[in-house]
Amino acid sequence: MRAVAFGTAGHIDHGKTSLVKALTGVDCDRLPEEKRRGITLVLGFAPLADPLGEVELSFIDVPGHERLVHTMIAGAAGIDRALLVVAADEGVMPQTREHLSVLEVLGVRGGVVALTKADLVAGELLEVRRHEVERYLEGGPLAGAPVIPCSVLGGSGVAAVRDAVLACARGVERTEDPHRPFRIAADRVFTIAGSGTVVTGTAHWGEVRPGDELTALPSGASVRVRGVQVHGDVRDRAGAGERVALGLAGVRVDQLPRGEQLLSGGAWSASRRLAVEVRLLDEGALAEGDRVFVHILAARALARVERSYPAALGPGESGRVIVHLARPVFAVPGDRVVLRRLSPAATLGGGEVLDAQPERLRRRDAAQLARLPRPWRDLPATLDAWIRLAGARGATGAELAARLGLREGGLEAALGRLVAAGAIVVARTRPPLLVHAGAAAAARERAAEVLRVAAGTGVPLAEFVARALPDSGERLREFFLADFRRAGVVRESAGRVFAAGAAPLEDALAAQVAEVYRRAGLAAPSPGEAAAALGADPKVVEGIVRFLVDGKRLARVGGKWVLHRQVLDEIVASLRGWGVDGFDVAAFKERFGLTRKLAIPILEWLDSERVTRREGERRRLVRPRPGTTPGA
Repeated sequence: MRAVAFGTAGHIDHGKTSLVKALTGVDCDRLPEEKRRGITLVLGFAPLADPLGEVELSFIDVPGHERLVHTMIAGAAGIDRALLVVAADEGVMPQTREHLSVLEVLGVRGGVVALTKADLVAGELLEVRRHEVERYLEGGPLAGAPVIPCSVLGGSGVAAVRDAVLACARGVERTEDPHRPFRIAADRVFTIAGSGTVVTGTAHWGEVRPGDELTALPSGASVRVRGVQVHGDVRDRAGAGERVALGLAGVRVDQLPRGEQLLSGGAWSASRRLAVEVRLLDEGALAEGDRVFVHILAARALARVERSYPAALGPGESGRVIVHLARPVFAVPGDRVVLRRLSPAATLGGGEVLDAQPERLRRRDAAQLARLPRPWRDLPATLDAWIRLAGARGATGAELAARLGLREGGLEAALGRLVAAGAIVVARTRPPLLVHAGAAAAARERAAEVLRVAAGTGVPLAEFVARALPDSGERLREFFLADFRRAGVVRESAGRVFAAGAAPLEDALAAQVAEVYRRAGLAAPSPGEAAAALGADPKVVEGIVRFLVDGKRLARVGGKWVLHRQVLDEIVASLRGWGVDGFDVAAFKERFGLTRKLAIPILEWLDSERVTRREGERRRLVRPRPGTTPGA
């Protein structure tokens, strides 16, 4: 059975609560003050049984007083259809107009109009009034809705209203989204002896069961569901569209103000800034710097218009704004908001949230608001834009899903299309990070520029990472370094990074170090001795020696000695011209004037370079292959 929420709307004293009682038998005015004053002050709720068993219908009865429009919005924010009540003896009044405006900006479309107090108006005038109401509704959220005269006192027309409401409710389609969490906004919070803290609201998404763990936002408190009721009936579950009462453990009443939202598992977070696509009413106007009330579901927060495009919006105009809230709220793309002026109080307009984590824009960049995608219409384009904005930091699937109000599985298809198209790359981190192809390309360009400036000297690895990847964070540095290597942008040696195609290192100190070893010949100084001879920093010289060894300008033999490759090449050439097929260690020592301590490592190096081959205690020269360089 589908759950459908019907909200009342209309001017004060036009008979909303009396009509709901006549339809359901439930008096929604529970408070003594409501009974004494004869007006509705808080939200009321009542079920209406469907004889056909197709729908589970709930009425949300709202106040009609102009000072209680914020309460009306809190109730109307979760409804599917509206029951507009207009007294036949007064017709359309100020709160009739404002309530209709609220329904319009909340996106409520369709419902039933009850022309109450029909017994107070003569038949001909009643027909005139009905036509007046129909004309007034044209072009609005209840255009074409049936207008049914009725009288609660005499009972005439009440059955027709009931039938029309049920017929309208049966036409409501509700698409279940398995990737949505349970979500409810608290419109009432109170304590019942033996049950503890109780929250009521219209379930927005998903399902809830006793024992579920929920997160309260924006407070962040964790609560456990002790019990679930729908219109006083104990349930083992409740779902979207139903009027739900939740008994909660782990939280006090004062910790859950009206408007607090409860959600099942996920990386949810509240925000103080919202990007909103807005449309103003015919009486509305809005500009950067304006202060307004922002209503979202059952919450209300004071806000400042931080950025607007266009910079000023006139009556009936549409645009996009970023509002900065005085207190955080939980919101996701597609949530409906109502904007109201502070003084004199009036509804200005409203619209849909585009993003609850918008980037900060300078005034001259406000036009970028026009390029924000509509997530509910083009999810891949939205994800592409958000991952692009994440830049070298990347984004996780969980982060993106939470930003959309989805569980992570809801993004698999859209992200798969982006990966297949080459728009994003998946970094094999834990958890996996999504990097935009444009961000990877920009990082390569930045890395190439850093190395171009460094020329042949290269850059220490830590410094290179800080300059080429300032925003990547630790979790993506290895990914980018591997990407640079695959793309042929860099090569690494001795803790330094160089442009892959850079010419051999030719800075002055490196040339001096190479010359020290060339002149030393077979004397083989250590890097520390070379540094002392040059009056240079030993650590710097040690790094240069490692680089020269990697670049085959120097060679390390026996793990201890460092010789210039020119010296070793001269040994190879001398062996080739010796005119013998083989020799032992003693003959080798004598020919080159070496001690045994250095001769053995050099011979081992010659073996590794395939210049010689050891056969017992002797070495035999290896003939070089045609076209190769001796010693290569």
